[in-house]
Amino acid sequence: MFQWGDSPVYRHPLKCVLVILLGHRRRVEIRQQYGFAIVAVLVWGTLLGAGTLQPMLVHADTTFIPVATVAEQYNTNIYFAPPSRLPPGTKTNDFISTVGGGLQVLHRSREVEANINAGADLNAFAYNKGLNYFTTRLDGTVILDGWVDQWARGAKLRVNERFRYTPESPGFVTGGAGAGADAGAGDPFLRGIQGFRANTFSNTVSTDGSYPVARDLSLQGRYAFSTRRVGSILAATTTGATFFDTDVHAWSAGPKFQLTPAESISLSYQQSLISQTRTGGGTFTRSTNTQTLSAGYNRVNPDWTLGVEGGVTLVEPASQVYPTGHIRFSTNPERATTVLLDLSRIAAPSLFFVAGAIMSNVGRAQVIHRLSERLALRGTASYAYNESVPERVVRFNTLTLSTGLNYKLTRTMQLDLFYEHSDFKTDSQSLDFKILRNVVGLSLTAQWD
Repeated sequence: MFQWGDSPVYRHPLKCVLVILLGHRRRVEIRQQYGFAIVAVLVWGTLLGAGTLQPMLVHADTTFIPVATVAEQYNTNIYFAPPSRLPPGTKTNDFISTVGGGLQVLHRSREVEANINAGADLNAFAYNKGLNYFTTRLDGTVILDGWVDQWARGAKLRVNERFRYTPESPGFVTGGAGAGADAGAGDPFLRGIQGFRANTFSNTVSTDGSYPVARDLSLQGRYAFSTRRVGSILAATTTGATFFDTDVHAWSAGPKFQLTPAESISLSYQQSLISQTRTGGGTFTRSTNTQTLSAGYNRVNPDWTLGVEGGVTLVEPASQVYPTGHIRFSTNPERATTVLLDLSRIAAPSLFFVAGAIMSNVGRAQVIHRLSERLALRGTASYAYNESVPERVVRFNTLTLSTGLNYKLTRTMQLDLFYEHSDFKTDSQSLDFKILRNVVGLSLTAQWD
């Protein structure tokens, strides 16, 4: 299924889009980010596949699914900054037109399963034409259970990749429409904090696996490397706000015991090493070490699932201990309705105003209801409260409410109407400000599957 950032692209405009993309990337600050060049090549191939607008192609065990979307939206605060802090005469509201494409690659064999989604889109403003921008994305999961099973019966191994380039800060998992487990365990930067408009690269690659040591006992482990770089800051304000380039090395290990086919308990030790420098240069550097010990319980039933995890986190160099945890509950009270509740509290890197660690509290409630075979209604409420530690000098509050209506026009095309309200507040010893933003729009998506 398409995301809002995708858009249909036709043959001749696509060539122009690619030329603009290559020129734009050369102007963006990507020093020391040679790995992102690989992503650009993948996205280039993705757009070419989408631009041909051909049906789904199948070669042996590999399936290629081109996708495309065109969208139009109205945004009341395109800078996501307090208007009073912007230069006089700055127009903060605007209409944004989006065209783009993507490609989903599905591969299945006895040893390997893969699901890779890549794409890019061009966003053009009606009035603030100097802010026209590209976004690129790459999401991938490779499951190697069949391969490692050859050497260790019952072992599992998975590799995940998530890359983004965007000038808009995605506070939650889906740019304002999600938060919770995936944000905490997958991408440490998606914890509800909304920074001012700035060109940003972020990438997270992780691998996790398990090894059986007894009939119902296995050892689990995970390693993830996350990096975030901020290039040019597009919202010039008088707030004195500072961005921080951040690297995070995180690993975890612990046993898991399967009580019944539906229930399991686990213990885990996790360490995150956070290294930060001030965006734009300078001699400022900061290193933070967080260590977490937790216990978890999971139950999977046919019509509902529950995951509960609780523990404590030690933050260094402050030598302070904080309670952390996670609750995730999903259910289908009826066949046409899906309900999700996700609450999490973790120690995460602070990316804005102050470096170091924050205690991040994020909650999400989501309901999806199918009104008919073709029509579906959704609603999401996300809230985040983040506070710097050990000194509580900065606090971030974010509330995002979103709703949408999805209608399947044909087997390959669907229309989506959406609305999102964001309320972001920052409190610090030297500065307090509040930002409101409303976005309303529609998108037309095609997927040749």
